Amino acid sequence: MNWRDRIELALAGLAAERPARPMIFVALFALVMFLPGFFTVPPIDRDETRFAQASRQMAETGDLIDIRLGEGTRYKKPVGIYWLQSAAVTLVGKSHVNDIWAYRLPSLAMAVAACLLTYLIALSLAGAQAALLAALLMAVCVVLNGEARLAKTDATLLTTVLAAQLVLARLHMRGGAALRGGWPWLFWGAMGVSMLIKGPIGPMVVGLTILALIALRRGVRWLAPLRWGPGLLLFVVIVLPWYVAITLKTGDAFWAEALGRDLIGKIGEGQESHGAPFGAYALAVWLTFWPASVLLPFGLWYGWSARRMPAVLFCLAWLIPSWLVFESTATKLIHYVLPTFPALAVLSAAGWLARPDGPLRRPYRLFLAAALLLALALGAAPLIFSLQYGMGPSLVWALGMALSLAGIWAVWTRMQAGDRLSPVLGLGLLSLGLTTSLFGHLARFDHIWPSNALAALHREAQQMCDDPGFFSVGYEEPSLMLLTPQLPRFAGPEAAAQAVGDAGCALVFVEDHMRAAFDIAAPRPGEVIGRVEGFALGGADEVGITAYLFR
Repeated sequence: MNWRDRIELALAGLAAERPARPMIFVALFALVMFLPGFFTVPPIDRDETRFAQASRQMAETGDLIDIRLGEGTRYKKPVGIYWLQSAAVTLVGKSHVNDIWAYRLPSLAMAVAACLLTYLIALSLAGAQAALLAALLMAVCVVLNGEARLAKTDATLLTTVLAAQLVLARLHMRGGAALRGGWPWLFWGAMGVSMLIKGPIGPMVVGLTILALIALRRGVRWLAPLRWGPGLLLFVVIVLPWYVAITLKTGDAFWAEALGRDLIGKIGEGQESHGAPFGAYALAVWLTFWPASVLLPFGLWYGWSARRMPAVLFCLAWLIPSWLVFESTATKLIHYVLPTFPALAVLSAAGWLARPDGPLRRPYRLFLAAALLLALALGAAPLIFSLQYGMGPSLVWALGMALSLAGIWAVWTRMQAGDRLSPVLGLGLLSLGLTTSLFGHLARFDHIWPSNALAALHREAQQMCDDPGFFSVGYEEPSLMLLTPQLPRFAGPEAAAQAVGDAGCALVFVEDHMRAAFDIAAPRPGEVIGRVEGFALGGADEVGITAYLFR
């Protein structure tokens, strides 16, 4: 028996163990997937830095009701994620208040939890081997890998949805006896927390699953063990206090922003150039679910051929209604459909394990070859981008490509050999190779992180004069707020020039297209202490910024 066969047997033996050991393996595997670049990639504009900066201000002020961003407000999402992030940065200490990784900790923890919950859901639906495989497929999925490294809502939202779906899966498969004890409270608690994380999105996904299952099962009596009366009361107790408090504090300002402009606005029209036609997610899933999408054809086959099985019906009830809603929404971002990906993972795992023995068919071999070649294209992308700005290959990028090549070989040979579980380790190498080459390589590329250089100039200015006024004209990326201990005031050239005249000492960053207007309006000449040129990821454009010190 060769070492490759031993790996397959070891994974099969691990899957057969009691859940504790497979879950430990899943958690460690997920951490290996999620950690490259977690601590080293600078703040990514704009959503991540808006969340992190608002959480920083919440931690500094101690105001757990209002959500502030700079001198304004941040009312697009409820308060839950800001509580988690401000708690995380408080826990690690004030010395890390400018470190983005401190605000990413909730996303990392929740992404790992999502993989563990996927395991438990699949264990209820499809058995031990499918559970292990589905959980590992989620851990390698490119969108979850991205969300695990971003200080945003989506990994946490996914975890709340999965906690509720776990309870629902147990009820659907095993009846009321499976919900003895605290299971109904987990369901309603998860729904309440979900409402505090991203409003109605989580309850919508779970609610649509319930409605679809009601239609399929032709009745509602099977839902009685969820204890609807006390459960809804728990939901209200979790949700209502903050929503009442923010309404009393801001009037209709929160609702106008969160419900009117953000939620309803995204349904009606594509915001911020993120519109796409119906069907866009179905086309993009081969990339957004990659490299787990290597097994997706088996998931689609299994979803159709075994559609009358209770476990498959649950996955389809979870997947199809919510997917149709997301496809119908005008604004489309790749992470919006993430709450449905565990259903894809379960179907893909069960379908791969249920496939007939024998060699892979030619159409699938062609698909597999194309999917594996995608690894090379994705790995080359960060190098091609950096070459445009004069930065060549790095050792980190080379390591990522080596991991991708090893993953290509492992997936191809193990799937051709008929192995059932070990190919997912090859998918792990593909995922690890991509994240290493992408995050490890680009983290070293100063050109795309102009706020880092500007923050260094701010520290230099603080040594030149005490408590300088701090202004930024034309460059308004929120990463500048997060990386500096002093909040910049974003202003137009005339307003900044007037403020400089009233200040004894002031640091002003001026973007090139506003420099002439600022120079004309400035009350006195400023000393140029530095210049930064780069590519602003938030606006996806080149910027040139001059730093003036007035004293």
